[in-house]
Amino acid sequence: MPDFCSVPVLASLILIVELVVAVIVIAPDQARVLPRLQEFLAASFAAQWIALLSAVLLCKLGPLLAHLRQTLSIALALLIPVLIAIFGGTMLGKLDHSLNLHLLSPATSLPQFVLGLALLSLLTGIVVMRYFFVQERWKRQVAAQARAQLDALHARIRPHFLFNTLNTAASLIEIAPRQAEQAILDLADLFRAALAPETKEWPLAEEFALTRRYLEIEQLRLGPRLAIVLDLPHELEQTLVPQLCLQPLVENAIHHGIQALAEGGQVHVEARQTAGSLLITVLNPKPRQGLNPALSRGNHVALGNIRDRLRLRYAERAELLAVDQGDHYRVTLRLPLMPDP
Repeated sequence: MPDFCSVPVLASLILIVELVVAVIVIAPDQARVLPRLQEFLAASFAAQWIALLSAVLLCKLGPLLAHLRQTLSIALALLIPVLIAIFGGTMLGKLDHSLNLHLLSPATSLPQFVLGLALLSLLTGIVVMRYFFVQERWKRQVAAQARAQLDALHARIRPHFLFNTLNTAASLIEIAPRQAEQAILDLADLFRAALAPETKEWPLAEEFALTRRYLEIEQLRLGPRLAIVLDLPHELEQTLVPQLCLQPLVENAIHHGIQALAEGGQVHVEARQTAGSLLITVLNPKPRQGLNPALSRGNHVALGNIRDRLRLRYAERAELLAVDQGDHYRVTLRLPLMPDP
């Protein structure tokens, strides 16, 4: 059942009623424009009066109708404007007869006028309800498609992340058993976080903690070649962000930047607030000669996946910018600033 208390629904209702009145009054005889215009104004006033009064009643009765079966609630929603039309038409006819206003055609009796008004109200109600239900079905289909795409994109990122960290832990078992043990414990925490049902958002501190554990595992593999700087201001720790929005960016920085350099380098992650937005920046060195085509494709796919996730969740309110600065690569994630939980 549409929410007749909302402004968009009321605006759509007014527009649909005006279109129906225009089709009924003006379209049949375009030669009589001025008389038809006068009739249109009078019919619009009556139709909008019936429509808005019906909307008020449906707004008040919304909680009650929500607990009824759909067919019964629709029937009652269609009955309300019909009853209002019958009552209003009867009162208008009696007033016209008593005051001799000549609002009704002499060839039309009061029962005919009331019956016609009731039928028009019923037909208009059917059109309005059909429009709102088709619109609601379309919105649900779009939302379901967006959720399915988001789940698919999230699933494409998770195996890539998990298998890479698992391979890192496996490579340490023979050369550094104690470090491998700690890596496996960290990896268990990463598995737990990555395989948990995705929530809408979680605190930025949790995202940084997840990223730090991943970096510690990679640091065991790369040793002194990897330096880590994580800069998270205290006031931003509870800011809400999507799960796994930062870790894939850091993973890209390592696999397409640090790992490709013999001397390694520093991954610098910084979060800051500006103009109502949260900015998360990942800066890392990269080979001057650029990446080989296979690595470059992997980098673009990963960034494309994250962009798609942001678009599905935030539309135009979020963006992911990647800038090649010659010997460094900078990725900036801009998110709408969410309130603390």
